[in-house]
Amino acid sequence: MIKTFRFDNDTKEFSANSYVVGEKNGPCVVIDLGSTSERIINYIKENHTTCVGILLTHGHYDHIRGIKKFLEHYNCTVFVSEKDDEMLNNSRLNGSLMIDGSEKVVTLGTNKKYLLDDEDEISFYGGLLFFKVIETPFHTDGSVCYLCEKENALFTGDTLFKGSIGRTDLPNGKARLIKPSLEKLKKLDSKLVVYPGHGDSTTLEKELKENIYLNGGY
Repeated sequence: MIKTFRFDNDTKEFSANSYVVGEKNGPCVVIDLGSTSERIINYIKENHTTCVGILLTHGHYDHIRGIKKFLEHYNCTVFVSEKDDEMLNNSRLNGSLMIDGSEKVVTLGTNKKYLLDDEDEISFYGGLLFFKVIETPFHTDGSVCYLCEKENALFTGDTLFKGSIGRTDLPNGKARLIKPSLEKLKKLDSKLVVYPGHGDSTTLEKELKENIYLNGGY
């Protein structure tokens, strides 16, 4: 079961989409946590037994802003690419200065953070919750997508959007890595539902046909 929380139209706090993944009345994980709203916390309390992990697609502030408040309720592990780890406590790299004009960092104890590499597999409760890590650097050095085959879902962060892809003009963005990163996604099952960091969900099949960054029109 996947629950989508949209925050990108919130005029008070521009934040990324967040996703809660897990069966009702069982444990769950959260993918990206950019809002300090209690909507996600309350939803988990009402629908799940606990949250066992926060999976970050990358380290920009609009994807990590809500972590500190969330950890006051759930003592779970934060998963982030080793290459984006520095962004959690560097306000220039994570963009908080640009978003709201203040320096914001996310400081975590070492027991609450797991650094990811390409092709890592994340498993909870004997595979009840299972994700494969696909490294797709270009929006940031450590941008990753999470493949959840059980839910036929691909969580793409700011790597792939409906009809577009992430920008490369922010710190640690690298336009030269767009093509090799997207080639990884093009090899996946086209029936996958794509859950992006901003905007509406889509399917990989649709993006292969209509997204110029995937169909050769770019």
